[in-house]
Amino acid sequence: MALLFSKVTLTAEDKQTSFFVSGSPKSIEELDGWIAYERFVRKIAAECDIDVHVDAYVYGEGKVFTATPEEVAYLTMRVEADAKFLSVLCDKVGENDFTVSWSTNGISNTELL
Repeated sequence: MALLFSKVTLTAEDKQTSFFVSGSPKSIEELDGWIAYERFVRKIAAECDIDVHVDAYVYGEGKVFTATPEEVAYLTMRVEADAKFLSVLCDKVGENDFTVSWSTNGISNTELL
């Protein structure tokens, strides 16, 4: 069994954060419910663009399944314990970028790059 998960990097204004999530998000809606995402957008006070970069990885062999939130937590601990975990034990299977126009009222539109 192999697990699909992604490292997501959000950049807006002078702020940036990176965190891991299930699957390979292609829209901001797929980040709803992830604590790191929620904390990041709460810090944005004005209208701005949020740039999103996604690096997708697979850990393991065989049939690929989307990692559960619990598996993402385990994989995050592995990355924090071993700086080479992603480059040595995981396969990078893709990346994508998109930009979201953000206002204090929420998302106004999503644009895939």
